[in-house]
Amino acid sequence: MFNFLKVTPNKRSVKVGKKYGILYSNPSKNKRIIFYVGTTIILICIGYLGYLYQPLIKSIVKYKTAKSEEVVIESNQIVNDEFSILIPKISAKSKVIANVSPYNQKEYLEVLNKDEVAHSKTSALPGLGKNNTTYIFAHSTQQSLNMVRKNSVFYLLDELTTNDSVYIKYNGNFYKYRVYDKKVISYKEAEYLEYKEEDKELLILQTCWPIGTNWKRLLIFAEKI
Repeated sequence: MFNFLKVTPNKRSVKVGKKYGILYSNPSKNKRIIFYVGTTIILICIGYLGYLYQPLIKSIVKYKTAKSEEVVIESNQIVNDEFSILIPKISAKSKVIANVSPYNQKEYLEVLNKDEVAHSKTSALPGLGKNNTTYIFAHSTQQSLNMVRKNSVFYLLDELTTNDSVYIKYNGNFYKYRVYDKKVISYKEAEYLEYKEEDKELLILQTCWPIGTNWKRLLIFAEKI
């Protein structure tokens, strides 16, 4: 059996008289050094991946093992009275930083790297009525590999389905939104930053997709009710 952490000597079958046996030849010193260095590098990489994805894995396990029960919205679940978001189904809640430019890398990375989510200044603030959209994003393609440790609960946005609820607290007012659609788009598609519908007040939530990467964007569309 292959032993990953031990140098396995080379072996070949030999015939001695009428019987078969196995002949071993131990690896040289240089081969042993290369083996142990390579094994160490692989173990470090595995450990680093575990470190990166630990918050995400924790969020997924928590969601998958949670009991299905009616969610009661309480005041202590609100992160910040000034501007915050709460998504009961996936146990996601975060302070929202208002009026962040999605085109200014330095500005939005300063917010996202603090494990907070950003409101795009290209969109409206909550409560302005129909033909207005509030756009909130939790990840960017410009973040480093460590981004997977930031706002990990928002990677679960794909678990949201039609009629799921999203709550926004803004300036002391409480707004409820109902999910009605979701899309996966290219990171180059920026038109949704200014998306509107005349007969609805909308909320768009953005995270990166596939889960744990920054290749594309997942958008969740919700209507204020």
